[in-house]
Amino acid sequence: MTETDPAVAAFRRRNRQFYWAATIALALVAAVIAMTLFVLAMRGSVMRASTLLQLPLVWTPALFYLWALWSAQRMFATLSRGGFVFQAVSVALGRIGWALMLGAIATIVIVPMLLSMGARVVGGFALFNVPALTLGIVGLALIVTARMMRRAQALEGKVASLNAALADFI
Repeated sequence: MTETDPAVAAFRRRNRQFYWAATIALALVAAVIAMTLFVLAMRGSVMRASTLLQLPLVWTPALFYLWALWSAQRMFATLSRGGFVFQAVSVALGRIGWALMLGAIATIVIVPMLLSMGARVVGGFALFNVPALTLGIVGLALIVTARMMRRAQALEGKVASLNAALADFI
């Protein structure tokens, strides 16, 4: 498989598209967070203290999901430049796994804590489902990974047949 192989070019092109999709998702989440912080800065003096105290708890899981999005985006960027790179994929998948696990734990712990504090939904203008967005991008990462693994399996079969032919030749 060479660098000029159409399959490699298509693979890189597809990953470049996924990179931009993940970049847009990251920018969108960052914009929502920035908008929320801006509104808080502008209206902070009229908001209840309990609301201001709950905000860091509400956004904690989102930070882990942002980490997962960022890791997926970095993986797509690497794959769009260098093709299938086992090291990049394994590092990214490890980071994505940790980020999703920690985000889920934070959600499982924080939501009951907020409800026990009598929390209500804050910032109706900025209700944004970061976990769903993250899972969509991670879904893309898993699809790409599955395709790469199928391709690697096919290449492994070719290598085995070439090794057998070489062994017969020698």
